[in-house]
This record gives sequence, C-alpha cells and structure tokens, in this order.
Amino acid sequence: MQVAIVVPRLASFFTLNLPPSIFMPNDSRTRIAIARALVKNPKILLLDEATSALDSDSERVVQDALDKLMEDHNRTTVVIAHRLSTIRNADRIAFIAGGRLREIGSHDELMAKPNGRYRRLVESQRRQNTVDVDAIKRDNAHKIEEEDEEFDFEKEAGELASKAFNKKDARNFAAPELKFFILGGIGAIFAGGVFPAWGIIFAKMIGLLFYPVLPCENDVTASYYGFSTCDEYYSYIADDMQDMSFRIALYWLGIIIACFVGNTLIFYGFGYATESINKRIRDKAFSSLMRQEVAFFDKRSVGSITSQLQDDAAFISAFSGEPVRTLVMTLASVVTGIIISMIFMWPFALLSLGVIPFMGFASAIEMKRFLGEDEGAGDSEDGRDSPSGIIVETLLNIRTVSALTLEEQRFQDYERALAKSEGNLVKESLISGSLAGLGIGIQQWVNAVQFYWGGWLMYTYPNAFDFESFLISMFSLLFSLFAIGAAAQGATDKPKAEAAAGRLFYLMNRKSEIDPLNPDGKKLS
Repeated sequence: MQVAIVVPRLASFFTLNLPPSIFMPNDSRTRIAIARALVKNPKILLLDEATSALDSDSERVVQDALDKLMEDHNRTTVVIAHRLSTIRNADRIAFIAGGRLREIGSHDELMAKPNGRYRRLVESQRRQNTVDVDAIKRDNAHKIEEEDEEFDFEKEAGELASKAFNKKDARNFAAPELKFFILGGIGAIFAGGVFPAWGIIFAKMIGLLFYPVLPCENDVTASYYGFSTCDEYYSYIADDMQDMSFRIALYWLGIIIACFVGNTLIFYGFGYATESINKRIRDKAFSSLMRQEVAFFDKRSVGSITSQLQDDAAFISAFSGEPVRTLVMTLASVVTGIIISMIFMWPFALLSLGVIPFMGFASAIEMKRFLGEDEGAGDSEDGRDSPSGIIVETLLNIRTVSALTLEEQRFQDYERALAKSEGNLVKESLISGSLAGLGIGIQQWVNAVQFYWGGWLMYTYPNAFDFESFLISMFSLLFSLFAIGAAAQGATDKPKAEAAAGRLFYLMNRKSEIDPLNPDGKKLS
C-alpha cells in the first residue's frame, strides 16, 4: 500500500499517534491517520481535508495512493476539500455554497458549463499558482520518496549543532568582558591562597594547645630553665601563650579579610561577565530565531526551541566563568601550599607530592560513590524507551491503546524496559562496596605513611625539623587540596556545556532561507 510507504520510521500502523507535547511532524501524523483508516478497509470512507496538513510533494504521493484506492469501486468515499486537485478524479462532485447544493457532476461535466461556479473556482485557483508547481513536483518526487523514510530532522540538527561549537568563536564572544574576568581571577587568587594559610594557622593552633609546660618544683629547677623563680617561669609561659593566641587571632582576621575580598571580586567579576554574556546570547538567539523560515520550526519541537533560549543559555552562562575560576583558584592554592610545605619540611613535602595521585584516585572513588555514579545510573535509557517514558506515552494515548487493544503489548514493553533498567543489583552492590572500601583504605594507608615519615624525620633530624614544622608542612599542603573541592562546587559538566554552546552557536550563525527582517531584495514601486 503506497500510503504505508510514506510513513517514516514506523514498525507498524499501531504506532501511537503522539500528542503535540511530544515531537512528531504534522505530515507524519496525517499519514498515520490515513493509513490506519485504509487498513480497516471500510465500506464508507470519509476524508475531511485529509491532505491539508501535508506539503505539496507529500500531498501528491498520498493523493496518488488515495486515487488508486478509489478506482477499485469497492467502497464509497466522501471527500470534503478546498483543494480541487484532491477531488478531480471523483465520480461525482457536489458544489455547495450558502448551505445549498449549487452544482453536481463529474469534473469534465462541471468544467463544460461556460459560467459554472465550479469552473470559475478552478480557474481562480489556477491564476493564483504563479509557479509551475507540477514541474517542481516532477523534479523532486523521486527525492521525496527516497528520503522521506530515512531522514531524521532531530539527528541532523544534533549533528549540525555539534559541529557548530568552536572554542575560538566562544573566546571571541566573551572578549568584551575580559577585564571582568581578570578582576575575578585576582579574587580567585586571594580565595585560593586562603586554604594553605588556613593550614598554617591550624598548625599553630595545635602547637598552642599542646604548648609544653615543664614542671618547676624549686628555684634550682627554675634556674635550669633560665629563670630566677618558678613564678617567673610560669609568668613567662602564660605571657607567651597569650601573645601566641593574639597573633593567631590577627592571622584569622587577615584570612577573613582575604576571603571576603577574594570572594567579593570573584562574584563581582565573574558574575558581571557571565550575566553580560548570558544577555547577549539570549538576545542574539532570539533575534536569530525570529529570522528563521517556517520550515525550521517544522523540523523542531517547541520544547527544543524554548530550551535553547532558557536552559542552554543558562548552561553557557554558568560555564563561561566557571573554568577560569576553578583553574586560577586551584593553581593559587596548590602552588602556595607546595611552596610553604617545601620551606618548612621539604622531605615530607616530596613524599606528599608522590602520594597525591593515590589520594586523588581514592577521592575520585569516594566522590563517585557519594554522587551515585558507580550505581550504573548513566547506563539507563531516557526518553520513550525508558519505563517512565512508556508509562507517560501510554497514558497520554490511552484511547488509542484501548481502541487497538494494545494493553498487553504495552505492559510487556514496560516489563522489558524495567528489567533492562534494573541491571544486576548483586554485581553492582559488590563492585560499589569494594570500591568504597578501596578508596577509604588507600586514604588511611597514605595518612599512615605520612605520619610515619614525618615522625622519622623529627626523630632523626631534631635540629632541622620540629613538631610545628611538621604540622605546617602537612596541613598547608593538605588544606591547599581542599581548594580543588571548593572550586569545583557548582561546576558545570563540560560535554553538556559544549553541546549547549553548539546548539546556540548553530542557531545564532544559521542563515535563514527566508529572512523576514532582511531589508535586501526586490522592492515593488
């Protein structure tokens, strides 16, 4: 059956005719509806503007199939149409005007009337066709028949969008906000340097809490400590601890000021830059959208178009300043932490640098477990083939499902999708538990090695390294690594951001076939 041939990418006529919220071209919906009606082989077939939603090429293919079906005279077909090309071969044509039957007969009989209503209408439609549509149909008919089933507009749009992203174009687009990125980068340096400074103060606080106070029983013992009396010794210790606490408080005040200034510059610089980029992207994308021809909107769903103006623009806004902030903040923290650790206990710093890859591997495992990425969630299908997609699709089309008695088939589809999404729970649990234990075990072994190495250095070289040097070297480097996690908060997925940028740049750079806002062209005087 020729009507069935022009229905694209369908396994059978039982494909659900989806609601407008789920993308399917209008011509495909019309073809599915016509094919369903013809499959039932009815005695009476009513076609009310059956091809009104089709373009001229698709209308020709479908109309040829309908004409062949009507020629066998096995059924009565009633056609209601304003396009006279669809009723030319009818046995009887009834011309109705003002609620009354004005003329009736075949096409040739009605055209034979010199001043007939039907004839005038046919001639009027012929005068309106200023382009030889028949010639265009003959030239393109074979292309439509070959491509109609295979062409996927959504796939084509996705491929074009993926090729549209260019890092150089993205940098040029963000160039006007360069000074604000520099300002935000300065703030990221301040904010990143806070973490190793925090490690120094933390080490000094531990030294203050464990300040050694030796026993003093008499003046002889006090003289051994370099004081006349024990009271003088204890007074000195108390004053020294008080001075240390005051200095630590001043250090904390400096960290507070640096943190405040740094984060203020970060939020101001990157915030202003990203919001400016976001506004320009939305303005250019909307302006480009208004210039596109009608065929552009026929190939895309409403949801995909609106998401480009809302979700994709927000994605790009978040991704525009986030990589710079993360890079500068991480480098400032790690480099400062390494330098401080090298100054106070360089052998310990070298060991710590050597075990950083192991700590990173363990932290990555723990982060995946925390985010649930090790549970196989990334392998589950989204969309119409997922369990939720099958349920939504079935409920939205429950009348069609009931009319075609597809309840059992849809239930089986749901069971298969559910079994596929669950996977092997026992295997995934064993892998998840083993990786979690491995991550924690690596971290504990690394900590044990660091404490052993630091204790050996202090015991072997007491004149070169003391307990405070060990603490500063360890905590400054350890806390500097915390900046990586702090800088990554709210980080945007790079592949998703690049995909969103590709869709937006494709839309902004796309040249419309028929630009309604273009002042060029021929003007009638």
